[in-house]
Amino acid sequence: MISDVNIKIDRDLCFACGNCVDRCIMDNLRLSVAPCRQACPLNLNCQGYVRLIAQGKEELAAQELRKYTPFAGILGAVCSRPCESSCERGKTIGDGAVQIRALKRYLAAKYPEIVETPPEVKKTSRKTCVVGSGPAGLAAAYEMAAAGHEVAVYEAAEKPGGFLLGAIPAFRMPEAELKRALDLLGKMGVSFKTGFRLGENLELDQLEKDYEAVVLALGAGKAMKLNVPGEDLEGVFPGLDLLAKARNGLAEDMEGREVVVIGGGNTAVDSAVTCLRLGAAKVTMLCLEGPDQMPAHAEELALAQEEGVHLLNCLGVTGIRAQGDRLALDLSRCLRVFDGKGVFAPLLTEELKPAPLIADQVVVAVGQTLQNSGLDQNLEQENKGRLAAEPYTQKSPAREKVFVAGDCLNGPSSVVRAMASGKEAGISANRLLAGLELDYERDFYLTNGLEKEYVVEPERARDIARTDLDPKGRTALDGPLERNLNDEQAKREAERCLSCGRSFELNKTCWYCLPCEVDCPVEALEVRMPYQVR
Repeated sequence: MISDVNIKIDRDLCFACGNCVDRCIMDNLRLSVAPCRQACPLNLNCQGYVRLIAQGKEELAAQELRKYTPFAGILGAVCSRPCESSCERGKTIGDGAVQIRALKRYLAAKYPEIVETPPEVKKTSRKTCVVGSGPAGLAAAYEMAAAGHEVAVYEAAEKPGGFLLGAIPAFRMPEAELKRALDLLGKMGVSFKTGFRLGENLELDQLEKDYEAVVLALGAGKAMKLNVPGEDLEGVFPGLDLLAKARNGLAEDMEGREVVVIGGGNTAVDSAVTCLRLGAAKVTMLCLEGPDQMPAHAEELALAQEEGVHLLNCLGVTGIRAQGDRLALDLSRCLRVFDGKGVFAPLLTEELKPAPLIADQVVVAVGQTLQNSGLDQNLEQENKGRLAAEPYTQKSPAREKVFVAGDCLNGPSSVVRAMASGKEAGISANRLLAGLELDYERDFYLTNGLEKEYVVEPERARDIARTDLDPKGRTALDGPLERNLNDEQAKREAERCLSCGRSFELNKTCWYCLPCEVDCPVEALEVRMPYQVR
């Protein structure tokens, strides 16, 4: 129950920083956390930097953002926005969520000297390493480097970046954002060693001898197959290959061609948009799922349709045939994608069989799995193509110094979830080196005075329309999907925030000692006390 007996909070000023909770010596205060922050895998104080922008305190907003992540530029470009899906503005008022990701991108672009500042580090003599330089690997490397440890990052490709460089199109994330992140880690002493692949010129046993902690952030970079006849025909290729070539300027021109992309996830969406931007005359996405079941993020799917991608739902491919110099896809209707236990088990029917779909090229983007070459049975690889790890700590059950992070642990997900996993693995590695219990106080909410209950006051909403970020005329491979906010737009968008989170008193044990009020950085808190006492 949120109480205001002794503590008065100005919700327009409060940005839910939690300073007052930390300063309360009577165990009276708690922080009611907004739904946007609850949904964020990295626990970013979304409400915090949004409200500070609304107050015109942008530098403080950038500082609040930097408290929680050094990768604001990357997240501002490609975060999957679980915060916006949970935003009460969109749910309660119904005029769209606050553009939280765009505001993050705004701060990262305007205040790089703040959001990309390396922390002050006291160096240790401990040696650690990370295998894989995708989002999980970068996050793990940062945590260990911030603790002062020496960090080496091994990457199989010629350049560091992993999935960020090899599979995310430039129209989603400019390479400059990755470069800034790598430069930050470089300033912290992280070294990148490219061209090293497990099982070829890199062995896990040797890494365990050379380093005191090892984080495996191998990703899920192996494209899954359809396992149907004709999949090896010329003109049929994986979506990951297309995206990697397009990112590096090696993709062939598709001028005038008709392309079918098989799959309903984010890789399929990116592949479809990439084909259009390579000049394809028509691009069709074909998937097993219904329109409301597709795993791709709804907003990204809508943007793809705006660009001209056609959708065909509830269809499965049973074979691919050559038909002259073109390809014919034999189809069946899909009645069910998952069985009653939630296991992927598509049920296709031959009744009302659709006519074959004709295309010039076919892109297969039906999922990714772990590239398991170089891994041994001691890592207890699971049947789902993932590595095993203990809950919370992400430690390998079979190896004392090895931790697992990102898509090789959880399966293909999103950049922000991979970063969150990498962060936890890095924290575990730091605890191992410090001789601490790995699983102690791992519950963020229980150990930080945070409460998931919050109060929504729709009457506080300002009548401001959601900012349109459509840049219009998106055609180039590096043409952005969203335009950036200017100063005026950022402030107006931030003012749409309902400020759901706030400090409050839980135990009603206030002794009017005032540190909470004195240390509030925006004077949002007032201790209600008798005038004579004050």
